[in-house]
Amino acid sequence: MAVDLLEKLRQMLLDMQHSGRLSYIDPGLYDDARAYVEKRKTDYYDLKNPLESRMGSLIIEEIGSVTETVQEIFSVRTRQVLDLAFQQAEGQYASKDEARKMLPEERAMYERIISAIEECREALVHGEAAPFGGDDAAAVGRSDEADGIPEPRGTPAVPAPRPARSPYALVHIRSDVESFMGMDGRTYVLKMGDIVTLPENNADVLCEHDIALNIRLNK
Repeated sequence: MAVDLLEKLRQMLLDMQHSGRLSYIDPGLYDDARAYVEKRKTDYYDLKNPLESRMGSLIIEEIGSVTETVQEIFSVRTRQVLDLAFQQAEGQYASKDEARKMLPEERAMYERIISAIEECREALVHGEAAPFGGDDAAAVGRSDEADGIPEPRGTPAVPAPRPARSPYALVHIRSDVESFMGMDGRTYVLKMGDIVTLPENNADVLCEHDIALNIRLNK
C-alpha cells in the first residue's frame, strides 16, 4: 500500500508538471493521503524502540515523502487554478474542460479569486466601489481608532497587512518540550517521539538545540 500510494502520487505530480494543465484527480486523494500518514504514525508509535530501529527510520521517510508530494500536488494545482481564474477575469479563453476538473474546494477558491479581481478592478480602475468593503474595512477602521490613531480625512483606509505564512518543516521530537506558540499562532505541546509539522522558524530553533530532528524529505 505504501509503495502503491507514493508511486501514484509521484506519477500524478509528474503528469501535472509535464502537461501544464489542470487534470482530473480522485476526489478522495487528499483524504487517502492523510489517512495513510496517520496510520504510519500509529505504526511508528507501536514500535518498541522507534528511535533506534531501522523500521522507525523507514516509516519517517515514508511519512515525509508522502507529505511533501501531496503538498507539491496542492501547490501545482493551486497555481493552475490561479491562472484559470485570471484568464476568466480578463475575458480571455478559459478551458471549460479544465474547470470541470476542479475539486469542490478548488472551484470555491476559483470563484472567490475571480470575484476579488473584479471587485478590485471596479474600485481601482473605475472608482465605482470600495475594494473588499463591509466588515473587513470596518474592522480595520475600528482597529485604528482603538490604537488612538486618527484616520486623516479624505484618505482611504489602508488594509492592515496580514502576517506572512511561515513555511513548515516535518520534524521528529527528541525530547519533551514545554508548550509554546508557533509563528503560525498555534500553541504546540510536544513530547519525545512525536512527528509533527512546525513553522520552519520554530523547527530551526528546536533543531539548533538538538531538541528536534528535521526530517529531510525525499522525492
